[in-house]
Amino acid sequence: MMKKLFWLVLSTVILTGQSIFAQEADSEVQSSQREDSLLQVVNELSDRVQKTEDAARNERIWKKRAKYFNIGYITNQTLTDKVDAEAEWKSDFGVSLTFGKTYYLHKKPLLNMIKFGIDATWFELSYAKYSEPDVFAEGGSYTRAYNDYSSDYEDYYEEDFDLGIHQIDASMHVGPSVTVNPVGDLKVAAYFHYVPTYSMVVIDDSFGHGYVSNFAFGASVAYKAISVGIEHRWAKKATYNGLSFDEESMDYDAPDFEDVIESDKWKMKSKSFRVFLSFRY
Repeated sequence: MMKKLFWLVLSTVILTGQSIFAQEADSEVQSSQREDSLLQVVNELSDRVQKTEDAARNERIWKKRAKYFNIGYITNQTLTDKVDAEAEWKSDFGVSLTFGKTYYLHKKPLLNMIKFGIDATWFELSYAKYSEPDVFAEGGSYTRAYNDYSSDYEDYYEEDFDLGIHQIDASMHVGPSVTVNPVGDLKVAAYFHYVPTYSMVVIDDSFGHGYVSNFAFGASVAYKAISVGIEHRWAKKATYNGLSFDEESMDYDAPDFEDVIESDKWKMKSKSFRVFLSFRY
């Protein structure tokens, strides 16, 4: 009788223990599943938040800062004649206005900080005023007709018709650029541009105009919408169509306008260095 009772109690204990163990195992499995499910939800929410932050940052740093408007100051610009005399004019001052946009070549920045792009400046207008040339070829000097030389340099200043020396350029830019965003809203950029230009030059009573192939490279540092930069620009020798007044013909009652206008070809070369303040939007 005692043995039966013992085995009965032992069986009850074993069955109870197995039941409790199974319940605990099921509870642990359910708890683990709940934790995995919760962790998955948290990860998904974290990914969504990160994507939202990245999209907002890309919008703020890159898309909203692609267009630019530059105000430039030409600190040093030279204009050199390459035909008969190595005469060189140096600018007193100069200014420029530039409108353009950077088209980035990829959506996501490399290493989360670098983007390559193509700069397209739709329009740039620049103006420079020059001093009289410091260097003249031996045996001759510039006159107001530009293509006529005088042995007496003092005659250069005795002319009545004197507009001074000016240059106005209208141009476009296109070329590659690289922009680095190392931290926050700070960006550093460098570029190289081909600059096709329509150039106009006034030298006293003479006027010249023509197409010039300019090249430029520069760099800038930007914080949010404001940036500052520097640029060096140069051009190969260009041909200008020159026009000047024949004052001797003007002294007489010339019947035709063509009698008082002389045409010529000018060979000019220019280069400049400028600093600029840029607004990116």
